[in-house]
Amino acid sequence: MRMHRVLLGAFWLSLVAIAMTACNSGKGVTDPAVQFAMLRIVNLIPDASGPLNVTIDGHNFVSGLNFEGVTQYQQIDSGTRAIQVSVAGGASNIITTSLSFTGITNYTLIIYGPVAAATNAVISDATIDPGAGNFNLRAINAATGVAAVDVYVTAPGANLDAAAPNIAGVSLSAASAFVTLPAGNVEIRITPASTKEVIYDSAARSLAEHSNVEALIYTRTSGRLVGVTLLNIDSTGTSSTSPNLLAQFKVINGSSVPSPLNVFVNQNLLLSNIPFAGASSYQRTFAGSPTLSIEATATPGAALLTLMPTFGPGTDSSILLTGPAGALQALVLSDNNLPPVSNRARVRLVNGSTDVSALDVYVNFSKLVSSLAMNAAMSGLEFVADPVAGTTYEFDFNVAGTSQSSLKMPGVALFGGKTYTIYVVGPQAALSGVFTGDN
Repeated sequence: MRMHRVLLGAFWLSLVAIAMTACNSGKGVTDPAVQFAMLRIVNLIPDASGPLNVTIDGHNFVSGLNFEGVTQYQQIDSGTRAIQVSVAGGASNIITTSLSFTGITNYTLIIYGPVAAATNAVISDATIDPGAGNFNLRAINAATGVAAVDVYVTAPGANLDAAAPNIAGVSLSAASAFVTLPAGNVEIRITPASTKEVIYDSAARSLAEHSNVEALIYTRTSGRLVGVTLLNIDSTGTSSTSPNLLAQFKVINGSSVPSPLNVFVNQNLLLSNIPFAGASSYQRTFAGSPTLSIEATATPGAALLTLMPTFGPGTDSSILLTGPAGALQALVLSDNNLPPVSNRARVRLVNGSTDVSALDVYVNFSKLVSSLAMNAAMSGLEFVADPVAGTTYEFDFNVAGTSQSSLKMPGVALFGGKTYTIYVVGPQAALSGVFTGDN
């Protein structure tokens, strides 16, 4: 019996020794949980050709994460981890980096920017309880191409004219401190810092007491408007996209209507007297499908064309008008106004002619585009360009397959970090070029 008790005692001592060894860092007993952190990932790259795949230390962490997609928290080893991000089907990584994670801590990894210059930010999601009747909010600015922003959280419909921002001056790639605000039904609006120009407006939404929320601000390809995803710092890492109620569009008159054109949105005059080969600036409207009516200034009240284009939340669009008064047409284009890298300019080419079925495009006398069809656009062409002094190019447009230029545009100045469109409009005998800066 004594030997039995001795053996049992030795057995339990050995278990304790094993447990102590497993939990001991060499400097005392530690909780095994410190070996792990929790991580969620957000995809905010709007112009990637597909979803993102993310590996950690060579092992798959997430596959097929679409734009604006957010994972929930997943366990990872603490310490320094090797992170690789690729576009599904791509031949190379768009991000390769090493990041450090502390155990028993929640993190958010934000992947953002244009795909050609993708970057990342890792945010520690440590919080404190804001108390009964309140919630905590901080803003994270991942809106490439947009400078510092202010955030207003108000009762729905409140006037901003005399209001002070709840969070002020959040720079690109920065996160604000948390602010404590009354819980309940709120409207979130974002402006460029120190202005009242609203570039994001949310529908009214309820934010619960005791909650901790991150307003993640990003670009959906607009050169001015932004989107917001609300990230909850909770046990699982829930989130929701809060669509921008705003969109913006511009109108280019390439028609053969003799008089200038007026544009009405939902029966309200928005643009007046756009001449042939003229282009408006971007106009703010509500996202969705408003009713646009086009009238000639010479015949007010008589709509030449009525259309209901779809404007996505927080996006830019361009509408090219072509054709005669009796057969006016609209080509609606989605604009990618994400800034290219600082020493390159991006140019879109549009064949809006009335009778040239296809154009060949020469840049500095070298053919760059073959057979650009009528009512079609060629996007994504990038050119080396000085961001300060600009770089000059010549764009020539030939009827496809011929050597004679129907339109020559010398001295076109492009600046690095900017986006542009060249519209070719009018008949072959008198083609005109409309050059617009889009961001």
